[in-house]
Amino acid sequence: MAADEGHDERDRGDAPESPRATDDRSEGRMSQAEGEGGIRSFVAGLLIGALVGAGVALLFAPQSGADTRRVIRRRAKQLAGEAQDRYEDLTDRVRHSRRRRERDEATAD
Repeated sequence: MAADEGHDERDRGDAPESPRATDDRSEGRMSQAEGEGGIRSFVAGLLIGALVGAGVALLFAPQSGADTRRVIRRRAKQLAGEAQDRYEDLTDRVRHSRRRRERDEATAD
């Protein structure tokens, strides 16, 4: 009869969760958070590696130092312009999303 009582408790949901079940869920959340950070780290590493690789390739290219510096300077200006454009696009999208969310919240009330 005691075994049936324990079974009834679990069926009613009165039994406390096992520590193992709690650990599994918290590990899942950590894995998801770490996964998002891992993707960002990977992309950042990829971009940095590409830039370093391009710089090394330019430095070992068969051209004069003045030509190499000129190429690097032009490419740096080009990359800075592209980064500025992307930043402005991102801020515009965030601003637009924020306004849309505020408008939706105002109409929902």
